[in-house]
Amino acid sequence: MITRSRLQNNGKQSAPREWFVVCVIVLVCGLLQVPYVLAYLTAPRDTIYTGLLVNVEDANYITIIQRGSEGAWTHSLRFTSEPDTPAFLYVFYLAWGQLARLLNVDATTMWHIARVVMTIVAFSAAYLFIRAFFAEPTARLVAFLLAILGAGFDWVLFPWETFDPTSATPIDFKMADAHLFHSALTFPHYLASITLLIILFWCAMRLLTETLAPKKIALLLVVGALANIGIALVYPFFVILACGVLGLYTLLLILRARKISPRPFLIFGALIVSVVPLLLYYQMMISSSELLRVWSAQSQTLSPNPLHYLLTFAPYLILALLDVWRVGLGDAAQANKRLLLWTWVIVVALLAYAPLGPQRRFLQGVQIPLAILATFGMFEVVLPRLRQTRWFQKLSKRPNYSAQGLTRLLLVALILFVSLSSVYQWLSAVALTTLVQPYPLFRPRAEIAAMDWLRGRAQTGDVVLSAYFTGSYLPLRSGARVYLGHLYETVRFQEKQNHVDEFFAANTSDAERIEFLRANAIRYLFYGRAERDLGAFDPQHASYLERVYENSDNSIYLVKNP
Repeated sequence: MITRSRLQNNGKQSAPREWFVVCVIVLVCGLLQVPYVLAYLTAPRDTIYTGLLVNVEDANYITIIQRGSEGAWTHSLRFTSEPDTPAFLYVFYLAWGQLARLLNVDATTMWHIARVVMTIVAFSAAYLFIRAFFAEPTARLVAFLLAILGAGFDWVLFPWETFDPTSATPIDFKMADAHLFHSALTFPHYLASITLLIILFWCAMRLLTETLAPKKIALLLVVGALANIGIALVYPFFVILACGVLGLYTLLLILRARKISPRPFLIFGALIVSVVPLLLYYQMMISSSELLRVWSAQSQTLSPNPLHYLLTFAPYLILALLDVWRVGLGDAAQANKRLLLWTWVIVVALLAYAPLGPQRRFLQGVQIPLAILATFGMFEVVLPRLRQTRWFQKLSKRPNYSAQGLTRLLLVALILFVSLSSVYQWLSAVALTTLVQPYPLFRPRAEIAAMDWLRGRAQTGDVVLSAYFTGSYLPLRSGARVYLGHLYETVRFQEKQNHVDEFFAANTSDAERIEFLRANAIRYLFYGRAERDLGAFDPQHASYLERVYENSDNSIYLVKNP
């Protein structure tokens, strides 16, 4: 039987089964790549798989890697027609691009390498963080599996809601921010932000709760400060979460100690001050650029109805709340450490509905403290009480049964139960890439050939007019700007979508089209499958357009000084 002292004897017992954790990380990481591998293997001969799995707009990240591979360390908005001032943004993907340049690897391949590497790094960081709370190998493994595989049961829309393909509900199927498995299936920068948060919070927890040698204090301060800088580089707004958790945690520790000491304030200040210059730079860039201000303002990822969050985190919250009700924060040695977990959860809950644009982004990583707290609830409350029940004791005395075996069975059942959504996500991804293979995740080779033709002709500042689906991928292949192509990076997206629809409509006059092309400095018109679907306009008969490229299904027109 696992006693509470064994469960909480942090760091004083070896974990002989940690090799199994390594196997789990490798296995799960491999499974996460299966949908992508199958997509490349089964793509029809006349199509090319883009390497994307969720949103067509995610080509934006690969485009940034491409820019980094060309030697850039600044990000430029390629999915809008307005010229911008390149800024030190999206550094995470620019760095992967620089690595691609050194390794002579194309941007899409580097995107997949980043996903694999960051999955291994994030999963490893999650396990090492979990080790700080459990000495017993079984408890560690359960918490780890709950963190990387588990999800909840937000599977449907409520009766008063309508389906919106751009929304994040149901959360367990559509919000990669909420769960580590879904993040690892999709976006490496999510995993980077989670890893850096773990490192920062682990350093802060040790600095604020342990008596350490001066050299170790200095080392933890440097590592924590660098992690906070990394957070700002990956997600500038994530500093709000990092500082919020550290600030509230420091305050709660002072209140628990019932005395004010300068040490917690100095540690908090040292971890935060390092990121101030970077934040001032971001503020200066946004203040000086109208384009960045508009882009920042329209990059809204708002939270859904809180009932969705309750459903998706219910398995964790029930066990965690049961534990804090029955056990509290544990003994004196564990209380201050568990307090960090609850602080993290509380700050995320507050930020999820704070008057800020990236509300649901703050959920990234919160599954890790919830998994740890849920594991405490399972081992400290649920299992001990189950062992005391008559049916458990009676069953454990039967031939081929034991209390230990029944306990393992219950733990496996819990893990399988909370992994249902992740299994569905994985199966859906496999079906998407092998059976459905939708456009524009799979694009005709003729369309890609037309885009590639532009790369050798279009200048960096040239603007290409196209349909949304074309524009969402064209900057990656051509290097040019597009008038329309990204919900967040296309400035005044809906307005431009309406203008594009009007341009290709049959009842729009040539005079109106010429004025539109002139006003927006359009250099090229891309005309293919997506553009034909917009309306009856035929550019072949427009005297102000000159066809400069044509293949079996696509044409490119040069705008003649309208």
